[in-house]
Amino acid sequence: MRIKVRTLVGILATLLLLGWFGYKELPSYLYHRGYNQALLQWFPNDEYARPAINRLAMDITSEMGIGQMDYIFVKSSGGASSSGNGSKQLNREERTDIINKLEKLLARYGHSEQMSNVAYNLALMHFWMGNWDRAENLLQEIERLGQEGWRSQEEQGAYLAILESRHKQKGLPSLEGVVRIGDQPVANAFVMIQRANDSTYHSPPLTHYPATITDEDGRYRFYGIDPGEYDVAVGVRTEQINGYYMTESESKTVVIDDVATAVQDVQFVPQVMAVSPGRNELIQGDELRLQWKSYEGAAYYKLNITYMHRDRNGKYRGATTTALSDHKYTGQEAVFSIRERNSNYNMYGKSYGQDGEVTLNTAGLLGMLYPGGEFAWSVDAYDEHDRKLSSSAGYFLHEDAVTPIFRMAGEGLSEGDRLVVAARYEEAVEAYKREGDNDHALRVLARMTDQGIGKEDGNAAEALAYMERIQEPEGSDQEFMNMLRERIQKQKRV
Repeated sequence: MRIKVRTLVGILATLLLLGWFGYKELPSYLYHRGYNQALLQWFPNDEYARPAINRLAMDITSEMGIGQMDYIFVKSSGGASSSGNGSKQLNREERTDIINKLEKLLARYGHSEQMSNVAYNLALMHFWMGNWDRAENLLQEIERLGQEGWRSQEEQGAYLAILESRHKQKGLPSLEGVVRIGDQPVANAFVMIQRANDSTYHSPPLTHYPATITDEDGRYRFYGIDPGEYDVAVGVRTEQINGYYMTESESKTVVIDDVATAVQDVQFVPQVMAVSPGRNELIQGDELRLQWKSYEGAAYYKLNITYMHRDRNGKYRGATTTALSDHKYTGQEAVFSIRERNSNYNMYGKSYGQDGEVTLNTAGLLGMLYPGGEFAWSVDAYDEHDRKLSSSAGYFLHEDAVTPIFRMAGEGLSEGDRLVVAARYEEAVEAYKREGDNDHALRVLARMTDQGIGKEDGNAAEALAYMERIQEPEGSDQEFMNMLRERIQKQKRV
């Protein structure tokens, strides 16, 4: 059989064209089929090389995120926040194994553009493990090469600035101090400063404010800080301050100027010891008796109650702490009437979940120590100059840490009350309405109506109508009605 030259040329051209297209599509095929090693070996400069490398890195780090350790950041002016990102907490050996795998990946493919994101995540893992020199070298190399990637240049610069601040700088520092837990200086702790008049706060905060790391003697130094008044915050691993509390300095803030070095030491001291009621204790009857141990240097004590917020599925949505009493106790015991606490408590609270679901403050509806509730309590110790020395509270940041110290017996809960506890507010409203002129039902209805049980605002006039039906009003009822009337008058004027 004869084949014309023209036909043969056409067949060869077609085969070459198909081969060329096949070759061009091969990287895509390899990537989507998961043959990342082969893709990087044969097509190291292809557009699929970077996502292939990052996929390899993600397979290694899937359980670790960026390796962020469980740190807590405590501010000198009060308050604390966690650095946790919700990823699985691995032990040091597991983290080291992951770091070693990424180091081998980086050594194999080098500091190429494709590897820039891997190198960055590796740097952060070394950072949170306290491998400061390696983290700093990686970040400096990324900056030197000017490689772009899927990361924030501002965040990258902030991490590098923290690491470089460890090195001695010229001139006098703007601020310095020592961080101690008990009698021991704390090495490798983070220290941050934030302007005292800054009403915002980032959580986790580390890369959003000037920060440095304490040396082996627990000393920190800041250089070149603009004059002003600042809060000082310290970041340490949570297990380091288990049983300790940041004692209040003579000044909650520090003033920095251009003249001399400001000094602000940070001291964590043993917590006050709460004695009774103990964890998981059930309180029955009308009496709540709190007892604690004497604290050295304390002139008086103040008491707080902490209760948790849960949605209708029982999921933890945070906790609220409020003063149990304004009284200053000089002994180590306090006794409360539960009924009295519940009848004189008007704190509101309304939060919105990510799914838009509304959660109301149960204690604000049913009372500070409502039946069936789960609570923690704490005692704060103050000296004669009203300086807060310590607290039994510690730093409650997770549900595990806010495990109820005691529970109230559930006797006396109505159908509506049980529905409120379960966050089934629409059903609770109907249940309370069926109770007619029951004073308790009317009080809860008024509060739910005033703040609204959904995304919409409440109705003060309707809430007042419920309150005016109460047959035996108490002192707090009159205060609430007066507040509603004032708000209604303001709305009319508008």
